[in-house]
Amino acid sequence: MKKLFIYTPLFLFVLASCSTAQKASEVQSIKVSVAPYLKMDCKELATEQANLYREAESLGAQVDKDYQSDKNAELAAWILFAPAAFWIDGNAENSGKLAAVKGQLDAVVDAMKVNKCVD
Repeated sequence: MKKLFIYTPLFLFVLASCSTAQKASEVQSIKVSVAPYLKMDCKELATEQANLYREAESLGAQVDKDYQSDKNAELAAWILFAPAAFWIDGNAENSGKLAAVKGQLDAVVDAMKVNKCVD
């Protein structure tokens, strides 16, 4: 019984640490130049911001879906065939897209500040 208490946390740690998948909230933005957005007026910036928010929301949902799918596959791999857990891809592609959109959003917000579109 004591061995169960010792090995269970170790097993759970190994299980949780193999996947490279990230949750949407863990994805960091990529720095994007504000220069292209400085040419836009406030209305265009607001429209761009709304479009980017929708895209970020959609990508965030996909990243979270991929994350959960990856974790489920990892769990199944550990139960059925442990070495397969090390070959799980993760959600790097969608996470990268989300990071880029987050960076664009940051640039739009910065441009809005420079153009005095926000109070």
